[in-house]
Amino acid sequence: MGVSKLVVAADAAGGSSRQGRALRQAQERLQCVIELSADFYWEQDEHHRFRVYRPSREPDPELSELIGKTSAEIGLEPVEAGRARHQAALESHQPFHDVLHRFESTRAGVRYLRLSGQAVFDQRKRFKGYRGIGRDVSEQTRAERLRQLEHEIARVIAETEDVGAALHKVMWAMCESERWTAGTFWSVEEYRDVLRYVAGWSSGDQGCGSVFAAGDRLPSWLHGGPVWLGDVVRDTRGQLHRVESSGWSTGLAIPVKAGNTTIGVLDFYARRVVAPDPQFLRVLRTVSAEIGRFYQRSVALEKLRESEERFSSTMELAAIGIAHVGDAGRFLYVNPQLCEMLNYTEQELLAMTVKDISHPGDVDATEEEHAKLRAGQIKAFKTEKRYLRKDGSSVWVGMTVAVKRDRLGEPQYELSVVEDISGRKGAEERIQYLATHDGLTGLPNREMFGQVLTLAVETAKRYGRKVAVLFIDLDRFKVINDTLGHEAGDVLLREMGARIRECLRASDVVARLGGDEFVVLLQEITTPAQASAVARNLLSVIMKPVVILGRECRVTGSIGICIHPDEGQDDQAVMKNADMAMYLAKDEGKNNYQFFSSRMKPQSIERLALETNLRRALELEEFALHYQAKVHFKTGVITGVEALLRWQNPELGSVAPARFIPLAEETGLIVPIGKWVLRTACEQAVAWQAQGLPRLRMSVNLSMRQLNDEGLVREVRSVLADTGMDPTLLELEVTESTIMHNAERAEKVLTAIKDLGVRLAIDDFGTGYSSLAHLKRFPIDTLKVDRSFIREVSNDAEDRAIAEAIIAMGKTLSLTVVAEGVETPEQQAFLSGCLCDEMQGYYFSTPVAAQDFAELVRGYAPAPLA
Repeated sequence: MGVSKLVVAADAAGGSSRQGRALRQAQERLQCVIELSADFYWEQDEHHRFRVYRPSREPDPELSELIGKTSAEIGLEPVEAGRARHQAALESHQPFHDVLHRFESTRAGVRYLRLSGQAVFDQRKRFKGYRGIGRDVSEQTRAERLRQLEHEIARVIAETEDVGAALHKVMWAMCESERWTAGTFWSVEEYRDVLRYVAGWSSGDQGCGSVFAAGDRLPSWLHGGPVWLGDVVRDTRGQLHRVESSGWSTGLAIPVKAGNTTIGVLDFYARRVVAPDPQFLRVLRTVSAEIGRFYQRSVALEKLRESEERFSSTMELAAIGIAHVGDAGRFLYVNPQLCEMLNYTEQELLAMTVKDISHPGDVDATEEEHAKLRAGQIKAFKTEKRYLRKDGSSVWVGMTVAVKRDRLGEPQYELSVVEDISGRKGAEERIQYLATHDGLTGLPNREMFGQVLTLAVETAKRYGRKVAVLFIDLDRFKVINDTLGHEAGDVLLREMGARIRECLRASDVVARLGGDEFVVLLQEITTPAQASAVARNLLSVIMKPVVILGRECRVTGSIGICIHPDEGQDDQAVMKNADMAMYLAKDEGKNNYQFFSSRMKPQSIERLALETNLRRALELEEFALHYQAKVHFKTGVITGVEALLRWQNPELGSVAPARFIPLAEETGLIVPIGKWVLRTACEQAVAWQAQGLPRLRMSVNLSMRQLNDEGLVREVRSVLADTGMDPTLLELEVTESTIMHNAERAEKVLTAIKDLGVRLAIDDFGTGYSSLAHLKRFPIDTLKVDRSFIREVSNDAEDRAIAEAIIAMGKTLSLTVVAEGVETPEQQAFLSGCLCDEMQGYYFSTPVAAQDFAELVRGYAPAPLA
């Protein structure tokens, strides 16, 4: 009997009106609960045949068909894990709670319901059936099962080394999850683009079967993504008639990719395969990608970790609690879910008020909303607050609160629907923590420190106070990190972070900016001497030895200090100046501290700013290469190109090479920069060849520091191997002064490079020793005439004589002679008459970006320049 019929029956029975009203109120409460929740109400007779279905909102057509049928007749059954326990409860007429059921839907494949029920007995204790509530959890359960499927497949791939066994388990898991009949994995043979059987699974004795066969070519319609085969018999794609006798009607084919290349195919079949929904399509793409990586022998453990992270980042739906709250916040009714959530019994909660279980910080959080609700200004409100469990621990809950009114509109009680959202809140707090803290040391990160510093500077300005920023860089950290490994480096950084933090006051802040850089904010100081004292203390604790991997290690620190408002008016200026002062401390021998002062020489400040930005230019990808063509005089053909370094800095703008190259050389930064230039230039040369450009000789400059670097020859060999660059197309340029600085070492290194097949050139020839004996000593292929002798050849007889002598010297030694800085027709004509081999300069082309150079080569029609 439905709720409304029960009310009518009660009224018809007469009796006391008080009993009728009580029954009516009870039914109204029930109906109100149903309408405010996502549940529906149901009743069964003693034969377990559904006789009442009452939805909370719009009726569900499929659920409406329950009336007059038993669960077995419609295929509604508990999932495997709870089937026996549920059956035992039904046989003994016991209540059951939140039991997950499934049934085959004609509209949506498989649907899931969570049902709770209680047995009904008449006055003679005879069993009359069940009544209870239910909720459609198809979407949540489907999402959870897909997550479990992802997790299971990732686990199998990570733990199973045998390819066939792993793929067999994967297909079993997917078929078991989706109730498919069979599945097969085919690999795509490299170069032939044909399919090869690898593994399969089938639920019966029909064999695995497939619409594909060994030796089939990979169908073009499968390159894009998963393909649903709605009718495998009538589908015109491929050899789909092969399954006509199997009884299958629909299927799913999934390409397995590695990057943009299809390396395999998964296909699945059954009597009925529902068209994949967006959630399942995402799972298919994820699974196929993981199988692709696994099939190529990628690291299985990393795949498992990624799968576990995806699985753990998805939160479970929380239980829903329901409560009726009367005057003074006293509970009038609580359901079992709320009791379980708070670990109280029903009797205990009914003797308490909402304030009794509210966190002290949230007791009055919703008073205003409650007042509006009871006054009729709003119909309901939602909020988030903390409740207290019986053991005193807090739980975050999301609440929807409405009010039940009598016929006169007076509020009777509030109805609250409560959901446990602790998981989401914890995740949000964790995300917020990770966004503002360094994951290695637990210290604030750059973003959080910037916010704290901004606030500190604003406060200092308001109250006329001083603050200091100490920029700390660990000396010799790279040596330990490279020698003992990154694990040792991490141990050292954590220890240094802890030591620095212990040296400071509670009001001070320390952060890790990245790498081996830390920064400290000292608030409310009165004199620079206080900052000096902290700096000395920090240097002392940093220098104490650290035992790492059984070895005693020691580092020192370089500290730069800037005081606000003395030497920095805003937070950015303070940070930048402290950073520059730190580099000044390094220049002073390290293991010391230096104050930034605007009274320093302007050129010193400029140099510090240039060096500070230069040290980070490579990391921040501020460098670029431009390319200048070399042209052969006789043929007019572009024979080579020189890579020229350019630096664009957000603060300094475009910095001329003549301004930063000497500083890079002096500080040693030229070595890592030079490695980047060499590798980038070779990668670009190989890329041009792949685009169909002619094979051009790529010239790269070597500095004195690079030539003295012990790892130079090894680096050149590595770059050639990694990029696939033809050694004969690489030319390394060195200046006369560079090789004569240490002639014996230069001869040894250049000979080793020459043995790799790389060409060698002397750059800026004529400005140094210019000795024929020196030239014969080194394995040189090319001689470049310095631009200073080319600039005035049209007007200066001495420059003409020098240029002619250098060209003649090169010809005598059978070297290729290249003239630099050719800018006018007169210069070009003179050099052509001297039988110079090649020229380079603005007369033909300025240095341009890689794409522009490629366009230049494509559009150039060679013509003799002689």
